[in-house]
Amino acid sequence: MRCEQCDNGERRPVRRARMAERDGHTAVVLGVPVEECPACGEIWLSLDVAKRLDDLFNRLLASGAESSQIHWDQAQAA
Repeated sequence: MRCEQCDNGERRPVRRARMAERDGHTAVVLGVPVEECPACGEIWLSLDVAKRLDDLFNRLLASGAESSQIHWDQAQAA
């Protein structure tokens, strides 16, 4: 599918790290499946991935750790 942002690239599936911060705490999820435009770098998440990512961030940020991280594939198995 063509990039709606720049119209110069085809969206392609890749895996990227995503980060969230709240109240001095940082959470990182590695290897999140997204689509990315190689021309402009715009990133899209499917609705299912976005919901799961939101749940993971909430869980990691609520853990009380100053920083925490998990790999997407490990989170799916947990």
